[in-house]
Amino acid sequence: MAVTLAEPTVLAAAKDTLYPDIDTSPDQYAVTETQFTQSTWGGWTIPDTLRERLAPYNTLRLAAGEPDLLGVGMPATEVLNGDAATTPVTVVEAKGHNSDPGDADVARGITQTHAHLPEVNLGYVAAPAASITDAARAHARNLNVGVIAVDDTGSTRLVEPARVTGAGEFSTTIDAVRLQATTHRLTDGSFPVNHPKNYLGYALAIAADGDTDVVYADNVINAISDGRRGAILLNLVDAQPNGDSLTHLGAEVVRFARDQHGGVTAALEIFDSWTGRSTRFTELAPRWAQLARSVAIQYEPTRLIVESLERLHDQGVRDATIADMALEATHINQPLAVEVFFTQHRRNDVLTAAGDIDESVLTDPRIYKSGIHFQFKYQLFHLGVVTTGGTDDKEAVLDNEWRLEHTVGLPT
Repeated sequence: MAVTLAEPTVLAAAKDTLYPDIDTSPDQYAVTETQFTQSTWGGWTIPDTLRERLAPYNTLRLAAGEPDLLGVGMPATEVLNGDAATTPVTVVEAKGHNSDPGDADVARGITQTHAHLPEVNLGYVAAPAASITDAARAHARNLNVGVIAVDDTGSTRLVEPARVTGAGEFSTTIDAVRLQATTHRLTDGSFPVNHPKNYLGYALAIAADGDTDVVYADNVINAISDGRRGAILLNLVDAQPNGDSLTHLGAEVVRFARDQHGGVTAALEIFDSWTGRSTRFTELAPRWAQLARSVAIQYEPTRLIVESLERLHDQGVRDATIADMALEATHINQPLAVEVFFTQHRRNDVLTAAGDIDESVLTDPRIYKSGIHFQFKYQLFHLGVVTTGGTDDKEAVLDNEWRLEHTVGLPT
């Protein structure tokens, strides 16, 4: 059965080809430019199922323009020079035609894709098979651009593999997508548990004698995978195919434990005594809390939240709402703010087709990720960054105040 090979159809087919297991793969993520949130394309009504395949959306701005899709993680297709990158950033430009697939402007797509290569590692153009000539394939091959052909049934084939290229300084858009794509996806709730000691403890468990999982469960918490994910998120642990290892930051946690308690085992015994304690970490273990705060401030979403609240304080907003903070964060770094604050399935409500923020939607508590207003906020409270803990009650999200414990700007 023939399908309409308009650009949204072609792009969705390319996404499915490059990342067929993206919903279950922890180290892959792909995001579509907000222009594809519109309901029609050149007079053709985009089916809701197609828009769902393209989700999530974000404002994508690179130096050479607005790509149709950005992804992170090795694609499921043949890649030339694949050993040069473990989690490459991929750009996709789609070209289609509502009525005559053979008229899709493949040449322009190749040029656009090639222009993005200084900022990414892989580039693809996707187009109807009828529009891809031998000359176009040769041109793409010479420019290290991959070509994905989409036939009139919607199936695809890779007709030219892409080659991994080097990339210079990543833009804020790329940084946001790379952050979201790693194994600690903010989409999944950011922090699965809400006490800083649970992530510090995972670093200690790796350094301790014995099986890491057993040591962690016996001394910290039973939610082993959650603690591990948080430790990876905070760059305490490096997840590799041959097993987890401590980063330089994680190793510093171990050194601190030995300095404070004489060894890792003794430190873990202290951690065990903290299990179930609701006392604020800054009061329960001030020096450990300070170390955890130093770790957390290196995490980009922490800095975004702190800077947003600092700016709001300077503007006279002392007790900010999550809506105030999210909006201010978009003024600082919109791509990252979208990834940090808003759930994937509501992005098309928050973002207009032009890539702007629809401020009227910010008062809907259901657009916000629970990991931000619950677990992550409790992290910041325990570390002495904000004055109050979070909430998992969606009805209370908008009234739950955000305020820095200490500000750099204007006096309280």
